[in-house]
Amino acid sequence: MSDTILIRHEAPKGFQFISEEEYERFQAWQQAQSGIRAWKLKDLAKYKYGTKSTERASRYLTKHRHDLDIEQGGFIDYVNTHNGWQIPAAEMMDYLLDHPD
Repeated sequence: MSDTILIRHEAPKGFQFISEEEYERFQAWQQAQSGIRAWKLKDLAKYKYGTKSTERASRYLTKHRHDLDIEQGGFIDYVNTHNGWQIPAAEMMDYLLDHPD
């Protein structure tokens, strides 16, 4: 005869439980993204917002310019973006983890 114990556990605010399969898929995708050296604006939009629309991604880059601008010690060259964004993927992924807004 075996006893069953049920435990209820809520994830902390801002977190959620996902399946192990979903977590492994995300890890594989993230590893593949790390291999990409630079993103265009649409790549940032897809990663951060899950959309092809670049409007929100553009606003995010503008809002965080003081942190991201290479002239301020960041890693994005805002001055020379007239031919399209060149966003270092690995650095941007790290920054997004620290600044999720």
